[in-house]
Amino acid sequence: MSPDLIAAAVLMGPAAILAPVCIAGHLRQARHDATAAAVLAAYRPVQPDSPGPPHGGGEPLTADAPDVGRLATVTHLDTHRRTAA
Repeated sequence: MSPDLIAAAVLMGPAAILAPVCIAGHLRQARHDATAAAVLAAYRPVQPDSPGPPHGGGEPLTADAPDVGRLATVTHLDTHRRTAA
């Protein structure tokens, strides 16, 4: 057996085994893409019947909201780094 035939067999053997698997994957993905394109093409956005506020206007604001106390100090990091350096 010549070295050329051995090299050809070594290179073509895995390709012959993996080619059907890769082709099957490409075909499956093409079907999936076609299905997704059909779904996206069939989508029609629906306008709401009344442009009012969502959920019936939301929750009303109450005057007796609990006091949260003292809040934490917020530090802008970029400013803090410039002044520290």
